[in-house]
Amino acid sequence: MAQYEPFDLVRMFLGEDWHVLFWAEVACRTAVMYLFMLVMTRFIGKRGVGQITPFEFLIVVVLGSATGDPMFYPHVPLLHGMIVITVVVLLQRLFARVTNRSQALHHALETRPVLLIADGRINAGGLGRQSLSRKELMMVLRMQGVEDVGAVRRAYFEPSGAVSIFQYPPERRREVESTLPDDATG
Repeated sequence: MAQYEPFDLVRMFLGEDWHVLFWAEVACRTAVMYLFMLVMTRFIGKRGVGQITPFEFLIVVVLGSATGDPMFYPHVPLLHGMIVITVVVLLQRLFARVTNRSQALHHALETRPVLLIADGRINAGGLGRQSLSRKELMMVLRMQGVEDVGAVRRAYFEPSGAVSIFQYPPERRREVESTLPDDATG
């Protein structure tokens, strides 16, 4: 086991065997992997960051790891990272096709929206399953211009992490619970 001096700033920031040419190599590796990922993400499909599902988040983490290693480690060839990225992208595309053709597999593997509010009443079970506090829900409602929970016909916590809110028409709204903070003044 190699001995090293803790908090040796030169080792921490520059490494043990640092050379200017290696820094140039890291920059080159980063550019190659970035451009390769840019091309490969075109095959995954377009989705906004706010619309990413947990499965897609996993893909991002795996791709990030596969992309990062060849950028920093001189013993990890670029080709190895490219192979990993290609296989992950191909698997993701295969997974998307299979789940689109099989409703049962789609329901088993994809997350579903969770009911948070039904007919002006908060579903505490839905909040608990999503680790969403009542205060966080009230904040989301306020951000959507909802002043009272009684105005909400349905609210769902979407797989993307967003909350979809369907309100009653103005004549059907009722006062149930204000979404305003306790210290808010009228």
